[in-house]
Amino acid sequence: MSWPGLESKPSPIAGTGLFATQVFTSGQKLLPYLGKVIDSPPRSAPGQPTFILEIKPGVWIDGQTENNLARFANHSCAPNAELVFDEEQKEAWLIARQTIPVGEEITFDYGFSLAESLFHPCQCGQANCVGKIIASPLRPALLRHLRFSRPRD
Repeated sequence: MSWPGLESKPSPIAGTGLFATQVFTSGQKLLPYLGKVIDSPPRSAPGQPTFILEIKPGVWIDGQTENNLARFANHSCAPNAELVFDEEQKEAWLIARQTIPVGEEITFDYGFSLAESLFHPCQCGQANCVGKIIASPLRPALLRHLRFSRPRD
């Protein structure tokens, strides 16, 4: 599967990543996140990668399909793209949040809850990384949790 201006290849963040082969400008649509829109989360096999996104409460996209190149976009605590769901079209698109130069990895905030984040380490390497994949607005709560759960001297 290919998409104009994008390619998948090994990522320094995790596994396979999605990379720009052309310059993208802020607000530009990068590619759709393809898959079946479902109303209950599918079960995934233990140890297998999952490409399931909750795009709004009670609505998921199962992006496991081979033609979904967007499934390779990794999480970052300083993402250069965002996932936007078009309610009318029932489509999700990765959209550039800023100018993305050739060779840069395409990343977005996976938006995990506090509970989900505890089981998903983040390896994005950004200066503001909290070490767990968690939605940006919840990062202060996670930091408080981690601060109070450490052993005391």
